[in-house]
Amino acid sequence: MIKHVWFDLEGTLTIRSDDFNEAHNQLRYETYSEVVGKPLTEELKQDFEKIYAKNGSNSAVFRSLGCASDFWQKRFNKLDKTRYYKPVKTVYSTLEQLKEKVPISIFTNLKPEEVESTLKIINVDKSWFKFIVSGDDIKERKPALDGFYLMIKKSGLPPEEILYVGDRVKVDILPAKDVGMKTCLVWDKSNEADYSFEKFEDILSLF
Repeated sequence: MIKHVWFDLEGTLTIRSDDFNEAHNQLRYETYSEVVGKPLTEELKQDFEKIYAKNGSNSAVFRSLGCASDFWQKRFNKLDKTRYYKPVKTVYSTLEQLKEKVPISIFTNLKPEEVESTLKIINVDKSWFKFIVSGDDIKERKPALDGFYLMIKKSGLPPEEILYVGDRVKVDILPAKDVGMKTCLVWDKSNEADYSFEKFEDILSLF
């Protein structure tokens, strides 16, 4: 039985448009170019993607290059989310219904100020969540396990009674499984997750 549901935020509660993906990728590559001190070329972009595939998240990539844990998140904050994000009824209405059935919380790599501003943009009330754990609350961001253990501690439940909902297998699903949580992938399908829903509102079918 699932007694607490935790959500990733970025890419899970937000819908990434093609325009967002283009701006996001450009920022990733430019930041990598700056950190390694090499000109931005197609070859350098491919090098970055190889490192990303190995490390699992942008935060982990730049941490592996000797940068601070929040280095990437500070850069990511510079993207104007109001240009790319908008409220999605199926997301906020699902959360509004779900919170009446089971406690819901957030664990994200984002910095605290970015969590708050993003929730406002997508019309999700911060007060709906029992806990909000940001990347600044832990030593190492996902896919490191620090935050997943903290979720278990805050929930006060056995991990098998906690469901973690995310949009990336390597960053969200696999680490959650490693600590014994139930897992749910949204916006896509994967055999790695306990549950997969291409429609966000289908999460309600579990309850």
